[in-house]
Amino acid sequence: MEVFVSGDVGVKEYFEDFVPRLFQEQAAKSPASGMEGTVFTAEFDIADGTEQIYGITVKDGKELDVQEGPLDNPLVKIKLPEDVWRKAVTGKMGGAVDMFTDTGQMANRQRFEALKSTQGTMNLVLSLSDGFVANIKIIMNGAETPSVTFRATVEDWAKIATGELAGTAAFMSGKLKMDGDMSFAMALGNLMS
Repeated sequence: MEVFVSGDVGVKEYFEDFVPRLFQEQAAKSPASGMEGTVFTAEFDIADGTEQIYGITVKDGKELDVQEGPLDNPLVKIKLPEDVWRKAVTGKMGGAVDMFTDTGQMANRQRFEALKSTQGTMNLVLSLSDGFVANIKIIMNGAETPSVTFRATVEDWAKIATGELAGTAAFMSGKLKMDGDMSFAMALGNLMS
């Protein structure tokens, strides 16, 4: 479910007002099932010269807590500049990081279990059609290594992330470039749709 905000939304307003409201709407439309006993945690480190950090905790796929400041040992930590964050929340990056940020997508027991057992860092270098390049760092379970960097257009990455385009086919055709730990890159396939 893609819902975007206006370009002038503040980081604080987004996390404290919009995220809880969106979570309630998603939960009302399609309640999570099979997520009993789970705690999904994500920390967003948005840098604009001064860091803005927000943590999101989702229990049992049904209860959301948003806090300002870092979380202890988040499953996933997403570090990105504010201009990249703004493009993502306003829809200019077409679902490129939804697999880690959309609570509806994370309300999947298989994906949750795969994320729990994944340790390492994924760097995304995503090109937009206007020439803008988005750099996003996703640290899973606090592990900086192994690490891999993926380079693609935002459109191609979104297709890979949803399973519409197979990662292997994207790599073989040159739509996806990878640097770093290739076995870790292959293991990340478990987090894709």
